[in-house]
Amino acid sequence: MASIVWNSICEIFSTLVRPTTRKTRVTFTPSTLKREILREVRLAATPNPFLNFFAEVRIKAMQESQNHPKHLARLAKTAGHMWNDMSEEQKRPYREMALEQKVKKRRRKRRSALFTPQRKLQKDRRKRKQDLLAKEKEKKYGA
Repeated sequence: MASIVWNSICEIFSTLVRPTTRKTRVTFTPSTLKREILREVRLAATPNPFLNFFAEVRIKAMQESQNHPKHLARLAKTAGHMWNDMSEEQKRPYREMALEQKVKKRRRKRRSALFTPQRKLQKDRRKRKQDLLAKEKEKKYGA
């Protein structure tokens, strides 16, 4: 009986989890199930704390209804009311998650700014070379 229930839980969860690019295979145990849910929420994290909260609410609603909730707009409205009724202490984990995402986003931008694509460098060199040639022609022949 317990194995049938466990298999149905694993089947439901495998439909909830988006396909990943990870090469390792996940075997579902109670601890990995919780970890996978946290990973899904963390991967979907945004710099907006309410959207982080809503992602968690949506995952819980999908678990309860065993598939995609039919009325997502109604769920969003309910989540908005829940968010407004929550205390600052209850909102703190979602705000921390949002702050982490802001920092990560800033780091990604900095990292991409450090590495300039080779094509752009070559294009800049060509342009400088053409400008120098144009100036030399101008000096030589007078414009």
